Amino acid sequence: MPALPLDRVATLTGAHGDGAILAARFAHTGEYVVTCGRDRSFALWNARRGTCVKKYTGGHSREVRDASCARDGSKIATCGGDRGVFLWDVTTGASVRRWSGHEGEGGVNAVALCGAGDSACASAGYDASVKMWDTRSNSAMPMQTIHARTGVAFGDSVTSLSVDAEGYRIACGCVDGVSRVVDLRNGKCHMDVIGVPVTSVRYSNDRRYLLAGCLTSRVAALDAKSGDSLATYRGHQSERSKTECAWTPDDAHVVSGSEDGRVLFWDVVTAEIAAELPAHDPKSVVTAIDFAPARSAASAESLMVTSGTDGVAHVWSSAAPPA
Repeated sequence: MPALPLDRVATLTGAHGDGAILAARFAHTGEYVVTCGRDRSFALWNARRGTCVKKYTGGHSREVRDASCARDGSKIATCGGDRGVFLWDVTTGASVRRWSGHEGEGGVNAVALCGAGDSACASAGYDASVKMWDTRSNSAMPMQTIHARTGVAFGDSVTSLSVDAEGYRIACGCVDGVSRVVDLRNGKCHMDVIGVPVTSVRYSNDRRYLLAGCLTSRVAALDAKSGDSLATYRGHQSERSKTECAWTPDDAHVVSGSEDGRVLFWDVVTAEIAAELPAHDPKSVVTAIDFAPARSAASAESLMVTSGTDGVAHVWSSAAPPA
């Protein structure tokens, strides 16, 4: 079993000024990280060196809340408080698609490239909807909208998304206290009533289980098909702010950020705390957690990135740095 990523190997700072970093996502190679800032920009970093490769500006008119990297590394999708969803060319820095269709003033909370060849992009809005966009088309209109009028009655803002490996089943967290899994192939929706606002959802790496991070300082593990509750993980603080939960690459531990700068690791079976990492300033919220995809089944190293309202992101490794 790989060790936990508790050794800091890089700090990503400077690209977003003193403002909060709202999300941090690994590229699929694990070599690069994308950070999303309150300063209306996002940046691409070398994960191990901590150097900023490129900063992207000029698209969003408000904070950038989330990003998703294409599998071939050529594109990045972003969303933000301006209700816009963008698709960017990584090399040129140009916006190649701009989609608008979410309503209201709350903006777009989450974005995920999905489908064969990243042919689709899902976005989750404050307007209680999830929209699907065709990345191959020049159309600015969504190819599908998932909301009350199409049979999926989100009761409030959709906070987060997680897509299965095939890209057809989308898990959605919502402020209405329900975790939903929507199958795009048949339109069916499976609902699990959590009872309190869900700020984060995440499929396990084997796609058999689903995590739901909640505002009552708990993370629930669910069976992805039946919705049965399997375990509850406690010990972090998540009462007022959006924090994220995740699985380690081997699915042996559950991970969550906290409102006091900590990152907690739980044994997935016993639900006991395995480690506490003081990742960020104690007065800051850990806004995002992401793991680099495992390079192989025998990979001994786990690489994790965290971001916070303290304006920095850190890259952590389970392998101690060489002397």
